[in-house]
Amino acid sequence: MKALLDYFVRIGDCLSQLLNVVVFLGKNANESVSGRAHKYRRISTFWAFVNWFINLMFFWQYDHCRLAYQADLVRASKMLEDR
Repeated sequence: MKALLDYFVRIGDCLSQLLNVVVFLGKNANESVSGRAHKYRRISTFWAFVNWFINLMFFWQYDHCRLAYQADLVRASKMLEDR
């Protein structure tokens, strides 16, 4: 069951990264929308709103965007280690 849940989490990550690049014209293909919203929340009113809205959507997870940003950093670090 955990393997199936992990699979769906990876699909969600993939879709978020795709949305970041295609819709929000992101330059980093490995960055999620949530992670980007957290990163830019203090310098952009738009991203502050996106951060607030996403955190509202994921109400069961405290500060989802911060956690997504941290997960993006871990993913990037693992990618560098695998080289």
